Amino acid sequence: MATSGPFRAICLLLVAAFLLGGGSRGDITSLIVLRPLAVLILGYGLAGLQLSHIRANRFLLGMGLAVLALPALHLLPLPPAWWGSLPGRDLVTAIDQAAGLGQVWRPLSLAPDATLNALEALLVPFAVLVLGVRLDARELRQLVGVVLILGGISAVLGLAQVLDGKNLSLYFYTVTNDGMAVGLFANRNHQALLLASLLPLLAVWADAGDTAETEDDRHRAGAAKLFGLLAGLALLPLIMITGSRAGLLLAAIALALIAVLFWRKRASRPGAASRATNDLLARANAALPIGLAAICLGVVALTVWFGRAAAWQRLFASAPGEDMRFLIVPTVWAMIRSYLPLGTGIGSFERVYQVHEPDRLLEPTYMNHAHNDWLELILTGGLPALVLLIVAIIAYLLRARHLQARRFEPCPELRLAWLGMVVILLAALASLGDYPMRVPSLSCFFVVAVLWTCCPMPKNRPDDPTS
Repeated sequence: MATSGPFRAICLLLVAAFLLGGGSRGDITSLIVLRPLAVLILGYGLAGLQLSHIRANRFLLGMGLAVLALPALHLLPLPPAWWGSLPGRDLVTAIDQAAGLGQVWRPLSLAPDATLNALEALLVPFAVLVLGVRLDARELRQLVGVVLILGGISAVLGLAQVLDGKNLSLYFYTVTNDGMAVGLFANRNHQALLLASLLPLLAVWADAGDTAETEDDRHRAGAAKLFGLLAGLALLPLIMITGSRAGLLLAAIALALIAVLFWRKRASRPGAASRATNDLLARANAALPIGLAAICLGVVALTVWFGRAAAWQRLFASAPGEDMRFLIVPTVWAMIRSYLPLGTGIGSFERVYQVHEPDRLLEPTYMNHAHNDWLELILTGGLPALVLLIVAIIAYLLRARHLQARRFEPCPELRLAWLGMVVILLAALASLGDYPMRVPSLSCFFVVAVLWTCCPMPKNRPDDPTS
């Protein structure tokens, strides 16, 4: 089946992002290739953007432009009087006076080079967004297979890294979790988030043939379901060997959401042939989650038994109160209050935190991020970033209500939209203890999930319960 130019371009960008953008640092050498490529593809996407695309996706494109505008505004030079009146600038003002620099025009950001890096990084997922709004529903569904292939490559590479932990050639980045199953990433938590997200992707992909009519289609659908089940079971030990405790929790949440969504879909399907058939389907639907849960627990138990569950071992290695990401929260909260209403500048956390870091928390390592992107975004972006977060949350809840109202429709677009909702939720939860959206590949995956969520739906049929 023929594909459009934007679909081929977005596939190229996703492949490049996963192969070249698996780390969050701004000094990764491969970014020299990824970012210019993304700019070229963004230009191609903008050249073909039509007024109809903008009208149909004005909220998504508006949010994308607003996210880009925030760091761009943080780079605009401000008059010395304005800049000096901003909260938290006293130290820099005192240094200027001591050095005799006089009246210096400075941007709002306290780390302009880091803010510029953040702006450049945002161009990669923005290119995915611009290309994505030009895709139709069929091509959006095909992206599920593309992400599954890329995720499968990362999963297999992670397994190879664990089996031969001394072979550093299997790791793509210098600063990484050596000996852990990081796959195409530099950080085990980011690999674990991707693998956990593959679970709902496999469920939706395997369920795509649920409405098959011919005998051959039903055979193919059955084979897809079997493959999806086996692949999902294989992902569980792979998530455990990453050593990511957050990955364990995300995988459990993903499995629970899959069970709820698919149980409700089958249990609420109207028009059953007879009461006996309904009773049989009800018993099968009730037993299926229990059976799958038992199988999953068995796989987890075997992984722990054979001593390959690094995440499980780390789960009990230390108390949460001893984790640095929790210990710095009071300091981060104090910094947020100090720098409101405009923040410190997108991407400036590392530099600003060094000024406020308590002596009792000093270690040989340094905090590159707050390990809570919700708090870091408010700290660095101020009230404007908080407003964008609130708007995004409201839009997410409104979309969930809309999809719930159309729950009886068996169309594949509805399954795809719910898939996007689940992936977005997993990314949001992961951001409570980490910074996955600062990784180019995961930020592109997140945008694809947003596109799935907003997939165009067919109009309600006259006999539809929601019409």
